[in-house]
Amino acid sequence: MLLCIIVSVQHTSIRTSWAWNLTGHRLIALDALTVLPAPMREALTPHASALLAGLLEPDFNRVVSHKIPILSLRGTPPPPRSEAADVLKRFATDAEEMIRLGRGLDEVSFVLGQATHFVQDLNQPLHGAWGETRAEHHEVEDQMLYRSWQKDHTYRGFMLIKNYPCFAYSIAEKSSQHARALFFDREIERVTDSAWDQAVNDTASFWQSVFRRALGPARAWQLYGIPPPVGEVGNGSLC
Repeated sequence: MLLCIIVSVQHTSIRTSWAWNLTGHRLIALDALTVLPAPMREALTPHASALLAGLLEPDFNRVVSHKIPILSLRGTPPPPRSEAADVLKRFATDAEEMIRLGRGLDEVSFVLGQATHFVQDLNQPLHGAWGETRAEHHEVEDQMLYRSWQKDHTYRGFMLIKNYPCFAYSIAEKSSQHARALFFDREIERVTDSAWDQAVNDTASFWQSVFRRALGPARAWQLYGIPPPVGEVGNGSLC
């Protein structure tokens, strides 16, 4: 199942995103699926198409900025306040409620994918910065596909997300530290290696957090094998 999805992803050329491109988004999600607890991975894999469709939806129906601007690249005035953290929270809490109500995993997976888009976008360092043009952003983004030099990911375990907007800001705060090296120095491979690895970890932790918050620790373990967290995230200094 996953192999078929990966093959179809690698032949995708549609291009509307402004962060990771569509192929990048999908491959990060598929990498995250592989590190989930086995029962959760087995439950979600049959719904991967719905998950990936939701993942791409925010780029096709863009209504808010997908950035949280932390760092200025050129000293220009900052853009208006971003709604990315609020949208992430809305999709995540919608997914939680659907799980509590016993909605089908296809429906849950689509909404979970919509929320995941913002988790992944904020891990792209230029989404924690501002000042580049759209053309410059796309030029960098198109070089940030990982398969040509991929290393094994370092999965660091399930981190429980306590507050979704705080989580969004903490991702942007961390990723923005690499924005200058990515944009001015074009350290594409080094920055992508780090950003992709972090995006996979954050995606996996986000999915487990949504299910654990919806079901509680005991049922999340019983139904999906979600373990106790190794730590907590979502307490960034900009929260």
